[in-house]
Amino acid sequence: MLRVFLGAVLLATSLHAFPVENLADCPFPNGTDKAIHSYMCSNNEQFSITDIQTLDKNGKPLYPIDPRQEFILNLTTYNHGPQIDDNHVNVKINQYKSGWSGDCSWQAIPTFGLLNGIDGCQFAHNCPLTSGPLFLILPLDLSQFSAIINMLAAYKPYELEIRMFNYNAGNTAHEEIACVMAQVELS
Repeated sequence: MLRVFLGAVLLATSLHAFPVENLADCPFPNGTDKAIHSYMCSNNEQFSITDIQTLDKNGKPLYPIDPRQEFILNLTTYNHGPQIDDNHVNVKINQYKSGWSGDCSWQAIPTFGLLNGIDGCQFAHNCPLTSGPLFLILPLDLSQFSAIINMLAAYKPYELEIRMFNYNAGNTAHEEIACVMAQVELS
């Protein structure tokens, strides 16, 4: 009984020392309340992405992004290496929010592996990815990922870590050929 009482006192003391209002929403980082903020994970990747735009089905600018609706992703990229005929993609999702310390940071959202090993060519209909400059218009329908999308809160900042791997015929190393971080607001 004394142990339960002491536990309750410690909990009440710690809650008093850290009021719940410290868990308030964090401001949108990097201007993500107005536009996508993206960057490459490394300078040494085979692909470099220089511009990302999102459009609705009718080709009009779309932001924030509603992942429950089909949209178009326009990518301006450059393939610094050989043609890619097959690729697979792994995606991680982070949300920008405050923790118990009161600091705002990117915190992982568990996806339980559901966003690993996505067949990039089949999903984005963008293969082959030839060498040199590429201007890709990718119609995206994320409905197959509704189990994850439905967990995400609207009008919050999210960070997508998108890693693409070479799955060309005969390539057993499956090396990473691109990694981009895209920070967005989802509606």
